[in-house]
Amino acid sequence: MPKDQLLLLLFLLLLHQSFSIALENNQCTSSCGDIKNISSPFRLRGDPEFCGDPHYELVCLNKRTILNLYSSKYYVQYIDYTNYTIRVADVGMTEDNCSPLSLRSLSCRNFSEHDPYSCTGSDLYEFYGRELYKTISIANCTKAVASRFYIDASSCHDRIEFSNFSSTRRRLYSLIDANASNVETACTIELLAMIPWWADGDSPHSYAQIQDLIVFGFELSWLPMAGKMQCKHHFWWRISGKYQIWCGPKKGKIF
Repeated sequence: MPKDQLLLLLFLLLLHQSFSIALENNQCTSSCGDIKNISSPFRLRGDPEFCGDPHYELVCLNKRTILNLYSSKYYVQYIDYTNYTIRVADVGMTEDNCSPLSLRSLSCRNFSEHDPYSCTGSDLYEFYGRELYKTISIANCTKAVASRFYIDASSCHDRIEFSNFSSTRRRLYSLIDANASNVETACTIELLAMIPWWADGDSPHSYAQIQDLIVFGFELSWLPMAGKMQCKHHFWWRISGKYQIWCGPKKGKIF
């Protein structure tokens, strides 16, 4: 084959490859409603098979981006690709002051180290000095409780699902990041939900304010999975202050 024809053939092959890569990259950036940049590791249902990871598939419904997680649905409020976090909120929660919390409310105990998402960032460190979430506990009490930690939610008792709430004399309270020492003997923690990490336990003074926090949503991270995938042939990985993943020495390397 003449040299000029060979060069032309190589040029056409390179052009085709570049076009294919550009086409693939374009097809793998989707949008839905307010979420304008849905890209790897995420994918929208219906995207080409080569796009994203099936563990991170999202659904677009009525111009809202939805994440299906543990048999529940969550609106995607924001995706931050720089720090590997996605903010979500239960689809059942609205700005109505008494939106229901269900028995399937999500908490950090739902997650394991093998899940595509994490609520702590990594087993090796907290997410740069902070957790990704705080918890709201709903306490079912046999009597009124006078404590600044207990925010009265009794006006919403008809909208909150409980396994045992037959007596109208019982009172409901919400608590932020409660621990065992905060729980009165007359109360039982019935439900847990996740709220933003920056929520201040001393600030909300009404269940309506608690509601606003739940509607805003909470963060999950895919950083542990990203680190494991990017550094799968290495002994360890870490993240820098600029959220860049660094891989340790390769497995099998001779020193």
